[in-house]
Amino acid sequence: MHTSYRIYIETLENGYKVEVPDMAAMAKNRASKKSKAPLPYESEMKSFAAKNTKEVLKLVRASLEQMPEHDFDTAFNESASKL
Repeated sequence: MHTSYRIYIETLENGYKVEVPDMAAMAKNRASKKSKAPLPYESEMKSFAAKNTKEVLKLVRASLEQMPEHDFDTAFNESASKL
């Protein structure tokens, strides 16, 4: 199953707004869809405020580390070798 993950960064007057996927909420929502008694939907994004780019990168890096790995490099190399 392919799932899209998005990270949003918005510049503000005094810093940045960073929105990252909430992996726990995503898992709960998927489990709720399969259960007979669905739970209330939870937002699948978390919002944070960051004062500078260093804080933005820290939030983004932490979020990327929680996302599942994809084999994009392997797939690209396989496709390129067939050319």
